[in-house]
Amino acid sequence: MESEKAAEPASKLDKRNAVSGVTFLEIKNKNLEDETVLTNEEISKHKNENDAWVVVDGIVYDISQFVQAHPGGAEKILKHLHLEDVGKLMRGDEVASSESHSHSKHAFRTLQQFRIGRVSDYNRGEDMSESTRPRREERKYVVDLDKPLVFQVGKLGAEYDQWVHNPIVQKDPPRFFESDVAEFFTKTACWAIPAVWGPVVMCLAVAAHKDGLQLSAAPFFMASGAFVWTLIEYILHRYLFHMKTSGYWTNTLHYFLHGFHHKHPMDGTRLVFPPVIAGIILVAIWFVTEPLVIFLGRPAKLSMFSGGLLMYIAYDLTHYFLHFGTPTNEMSRKLKRLHFDHHFKDQSTSFGVTTHFWDKVFDTFPSFQTRF
Repeated sequence: MESEKAAEPASKLDKRNAVSGVTFLEIKNKNLEDETVLTNEEISKHKNENDAWVVVDGIVYDISQFVQAHPGGAEKILKHLHLEDVGKLMRGDEVASSESHSHSKHAFRTLQQFRIGRVSDYNRGEDMSESTRPRREERKYVVDLDKPLVFQVGKLGAEYDQWVHNPIVQKDPPRFFESDVAEFFTKTACWAIPAVWGPVVMCLAVAAHKDGLQLSAAPFFMASGAFVWTLIEYILHRYLFHMKTSGYWTNTLHYFLHGFHHKHPMDGTRLVFPPVIAGIILVAIWFVTEPLVIFLGRPAKLSMFSGGLLMYIAYDLTHYFLHFGTPTNEMSRKLKRLHFDHHFKDQSTSFGVTTHFWDKVFDTFPSFQTRF
């Protein structure tokens, strides 16, 4: 199929994608002399939420499509749009601002997608920041983001892990398959999660009561099931979703299962689990937990499973909120900070989504936390 044909040479992709922004792959040795030269007067005309240009160390970026996706919230960007250059602020060198903090390499790489030119009178000097430093990365295979991705990523081989953990932000979601039917089933609206699984939770709870579970005992077993889910959530995320792969089919499977979410963290169409995939995982969990019947009885297991499934619904909705919602209290702000640190700073920490209890137990709680 077309998606398995050899990709275009990296130089050709870079030349095209650096201009389009949306389909950016990797910037390598970009010659500043070839870029559009923009005056401060022209840049000052693009300082609002729907038309936002920023300057970072003399390089101009049109971040209009990224404002709402900013991990720290749109208000953080809008608050500093008036600044002529936010380079020092993003590196944590702006001592005059209490909100100045060092952004990660991934943040600067994400920024490169929106590069449109340079300031006419800026003297870059000898010291090159992360935002302007040429990147000398060569890959044996270059993924073309304009084509269906699933059957391309396997060809990256051992380079897949590094590629998939360099996130990019696109205005439109990436395409997975050539087939429109297959593509349709890769996308799920967040409301579908409670709509599909809510009735199952109720059926399990009713079945537990009909099998003899006292109503007074139901809250305990449901709460126990919810607590067990938080451990399952942690284990799945850490050991299955973040398994290291290098083969064609293992890379392909990992990308389809979770890798795409790290490559495209702001793809809202695939942020929650499709019911079919979730159903397969839940059936596996059902059989793995069958020994509970021996010790607790069938009614207790049904009740625990209903509580665990209810917590799964909370997990998927929380996950969606952390990417697209606006935190209103310290707890939600902390959860968002930790989750975006997992995406944009260190993928080996913060595996919990609904709680970070197990991160603390298993020593994967980060020693740093980004300030929003």
